[in-house]
Amino acid sequence: MVLEETIAYYTHNGSPVYSVFLDATKAFDRVNYCKLFDILVQRKLSPIFLRLLLNMYTSRVTRIMWNGVFSERFLVKNGVKQGGVLSPVLFCIYIDGLLERLARSQTGCTVGAVYVGALAYADDIFLC
Repeated sequence: MVLEETIAYYTHNGSPVYSVFLDATKAFDRVNYCKLFDILVQRKLSPIFLRLLLNMYTSRVTRIMWNGVFSERFLVKNGVKQGGVLSPVLFCIYIDGLLERLARSQTGCTVGAVYVGALAYADDIFLC
């Protein structure tokens, strides 16, 4: 809705809107645990919830099946779970610093005093 209203605002006022849609398909796999948990600590996340997440993410193991043969189990050292309920939220927290820097730069669209030049949910990012 914010995207549609932003485009409508600019076109209604006779201004062209140039935009880019980014789908960072491998972005969830690139989340660095140390950085993510540092951000969560800075945001004063409840220690109990932080401990739960830390345990969930730092003790994950997986294995790969290739042609019907399974590999040995190995520790997953980065990334948030694809399809996990918390993954989109954790990824947005992870990239929030970037979005805040874009907002401070005021590069892109604003509607009134509201910056809408970078909108994001999960690995889908809209820049205008």
